[in-house]
Amino acid sequence: MTDLLNQLVAFIGENPLLANVVVFTIAMGEALFIIGMFVPSTVVLVGAGTLVGLGKLDPWPILFWTTMGAIAGDAISYWVGHVYKHQIKSVWPFNRYRTLVDRGEAYFLLHGGKSVFIGRFVPGVKAIVPGIAGMVGMPVGRFTFINVTSAIVWAIVHLGPGVIAGTAFSALGEISGRLATVLGVLLVLLFVAVMIARWLILIVLPLYAGSRLRTVEWLGRHQNRVSLWLAKMLDPAHPRSAGMIVSALLLIVTVPLFAALAAAISPDNGLNRADTSIRNLFQDLRTPVGDDIMTFITMLGDGVVIASVAAVVIAYLFARKAWRRATGLMIAIASAAVFVPLFKMLFQRERPIEIYTGADALSFPSGHATLTAVLFGIIAVLVAHDRSPLIKAGIFSLAVPLIGAVAFSRIYLGAHWMSDVVGGITFGTAMVAIFAFVFGSVHNEKIGRWSLAGLTVATLAVVGGIHVSRDFDRAREMYRPTKPIETLTSQEWLSGGWEKVPTHRIELSGEREEPLILQWSGDPQALADALARDGYRPAPGWSLTTFAGFLTGQTAPEDLPALPRIQNGRGADLVLVRQDEDEPAGADGSTDGGRWVLRLWQTRFEIVTQDGERLPLRVGSLIHERILRPLNELSAPRADRDLPQADENPLNGLPGVVLKMRSDGSTVALGGEAVDLPNAGQSIGQGADQGAVQAPAASSGTASTPQ
Repeated sequence: MTDLLNQLVAFIGENPLLANVVVFTIAMGEALFIIGMFVPSTVVLVGAGTLVGLGKLDPWPILFWTTMGAIAGDAISYWVGHVYKHQIKSVWPFNRYRTLVDRGEAYFLLHGGKSVFIGRFVPGVKAIVPGIAGMVGMPVGRFTFINVTSAIVWAIVHLGPGVIAGTAFSALGEISGRLATVLGVLLVLLFVAVMIARWLILIVLPLYAGSRLRTVEWLGRHQNRVSLWLAKMLDPAHPRSAGMIVSALLLIVTVPLFAALAAAISPDNGLNRADTSIRNLFQDLRTPVGDDIMTFITMLGDGVVIASVAAVVIAYLFARKAWRRATGLMIAIASAAVFVPLFKMLFQRERPIEIYTGADALSFPSGHATLTAVLFGIIAVLVAHDRSPLIKAGIFSLAVPLIGAVAFSRIYLGAHWMSDVVGGITFGTAMVAIFAFVFGSVHNEKIGRWSLAGLTVATLAVVGGIHVSRDFDRAREMYRPTKPIETLTSQEWLSGGWEKVPTHRIELSGEREEPLILQWSGDPQALADALARDGYRPAPGWSLTTFAGFLTGQTAPEDLPALPRIQNGRGADLVLVRQDEDEPAGADGSTDGGRWVLRLWQTRFEIVTQDGERLPLRVGSLIHERILRPLNELSAPRADRDLPQADENPLNGLPGVVLKMRSDGSTVALGGEAVDLPNAGQSIGQGADQGAVQAPAASSGTASTPQ
């Protein structure tokens, strides 16, 4: 995975013109009237800044084109408002978003000309204010001056965090590329989660004010207490209507999702295979420094810390006479603490590690993820209650990373499967949604929101600090990485242990893909050397030059990089390609070309030879790809066969390879340093394994038919 990310970063760095076009387009799109509400500029620009910090992009062109894009977008929006004036409110598609236009107009009237500068940094109005400035006739010269100066500041603010992060990752990469990869994945996930939360609060909800108004009118026509209460709660003029809608939507989403996860964790399900792949992926990325960081984070979600913070917050709410909210929080925490072990006992799913006893030894759902989501989610709801959308977004922007970091640490440390953590967050979110829906209408309990926030942070820091300082060494030892290595002697492997090795490649999604027809013990370079005489050579690496080969219709198949494929969470250790010389011609006499691609991945098995040497065992696949050339301008590899015929399989003719027959009639080749030719041939000849055939010593290109 690290190699793949390095290749991606290198490719972008080698193509700065493309990066300039992207940042210009995104920055301009983000400022276009109405359209900019749906353009994810922050994600892209922070990513561009990260590449600058990594030294892959020149900072000045990126800053220049980002600024120019922002200027152009605001200028276009100003022109639209200047041309259409107040007709905008009746012209499609702007008439579909009259609420947003009215909101932007009110913002402009409140702040005047400076709203063009300030509004660029305010989600929800940044794509509206320039158009409003044109509508009300703001002088072009004044608008242009504010547009240019605000665009410069805006570009720096958006690129700056990425530059800082990229610089830090570059320094970490000098120490450990795996550590930089793990922290990068964590920060990207948290960043995306925060952006989704802010997008929902600041953009999505205001878009549905019109629909909410029609719903309120419909409910108001039904003269019963429930309809009237719902109409009051959902009224856009009601300060808590947005929270009620969010709570209801979260319940509609999270409850079925949790039920679907619970139904999908059976042992032979694709989700279970996906969990194993993701666990293997992170196990290969673990480092001592990363272990320390994740152990510290996961300890903040331990029971003693959660219980202490919950007790202090509940006591504070009772002291402030917020009886209903205090009782609600107490019920939510108690319910989560009861239902998590009950669910674990019900589903009886084993953890990926054996460090717990009793119900805690079971896995689904994650208690850390559930309780952290319930506690800090409810506290965020209490603190954000009746606040402006911008303040709400800020509060949840702090709560989401804490919950997400604890959840991520459970996957990284191997304490839970990924689906356990997703299930825990889902269940916890449902509990928070229920709390918000039930207590969102309570308005007569004064809780001192900022005092509650400060008390929460202080308790977490004090109790968490004491817990970490006292028990960190024990926790680090408990979560130490343990790779599930299974050893087989060479004789055990040849006589039947090969059947324990996976038969098909498993994607990160858990889907079974092409058959694994090779098991190779020892150095993979020996296999590359042996296949070289059959025309196989290492696949080209990813670079700007090789990527350009996909854009050219005359690129030879063996000159195209092989697309990455994951086996059970691990990247390929060896990738070889050979151009297919016998590709059949099409009806018009032309040929698309083709190639064979051999990949080799590491497994959890090691072969112990007679002299005690431990050899890693790898599995391999051999697939055929046809190179499609649409319009004779592109080269697009497409796998059309995932299993070679016997006369096409070079593995059958390798010296010393032993062929084994599986129960489905397919064969698998066993080779490498652990294959002892005399002993293997003798045992097979004596009928010790009637499903095996010794391949000929010379490379004949064919193999004996398995008996």
